[in-house]
Amino acid sequence: MGNKCNSRYKLAKDILTRDDGTRRKSFDPYNSTGIKLSLENSQPFAGTHTAIGQVPRWQIEFELNTEEVVTWDEVFHIRERYEKDVLDPKFKSWLDDFKHWCKSANIVPNSDQELVDGIDRYATLYEEMGISDRAFLKAAVFRMLHTHCQKGDQRLISFIRTVLIPPTKKSLPLS
Repeated sequence: MGNKCNSRYKLAKDILTRDDGTRRKSFDPYNSTGIKLSLENSQPFAGTHTAIGQVPRWQIEFELNTEEVVTWDEVFHIRERYEKDVLDPKFKSWLDDFKHWCKSANIVPNSDQELVDGIDRYATLYEEMGISDRAFLKAAVFRMLHTHCQKGDQRLISFIRTVLIPPTKKSLPLS
């Protein structure tokens, strides 16, 4: 493991033994299959206000929440680190990336359904990239946005439309 995980998070914790001395299971999460991160139950406008604006209240869940996954999170503080170190600071730039992707792909959503379909395509693109460069987290963010928009969250749909096409400033009449 790298220095950051070992010296900042794991510290002296034993991966194979709990504090009470009982054995626990662990694994290498980067060489395991079948574990998926989900943000589906996150709330888009309920998170903290950061330097980049309000972010969602993240609900990080692991599908296949096995004993090995619990160990991984307990030892390395995975949920906390993903939220604080990646999701909060990257949220706005990932929305900007989506805007640029829409522009380069010549996607101009004229309806709510076209917007939902565009978000779905973008999430799928990042899901196919796997773990490289945190693509799995970006995919989970856009899958969550897709789910909320597909359920008709008009506030979120309007917000994403504003990201894609910022409102124009009205010109002041010359006097």
